[in-house]
Amino acid sequence: MLGRAHRVTHPDDFRAAVRKGRRATAEHAVIHRLRSPSADGPRFGVIVSKQVGSAVVRNRVRRRIQAVCAMAIADIPVPPTDLIVIRALPGAGEIDWDTLRAEIDGGVRRVVTA
Repeated sequence: MLGRAHRVTHPDDFRAAVRKGRRATAEHAVIHRLRSPSADGPRFGVIVSKQVGSAVVRNRVRRRIQAVCAMAIADIPVPPTDLIVIRALPGAGEIDWDTLRAEIDGGVRRVVTA
């Protein structure tokens, strides 16, 4: 689970990352990255719309993506000034853990190195 210090919580931060940030796509997710001078370490946010599935499915997808992000903090050299927002696409609730992790890891690596 991501600690509060590593989560995007303000709606303006989500909006700015999606509108102004760099983007990398995967089959079941879109990863947005924005450099923020006020960030105190890499922060991750998750967007899961109703198109992904029922509330149970959406929450499962959100928890899985947050778990992948918690692992990414240790595995991927994300700059401490980055906001990373991951938007799940329809179908994200139907894939297994390994596929989701590979897609998110690959997308975060691509967007961070771009």
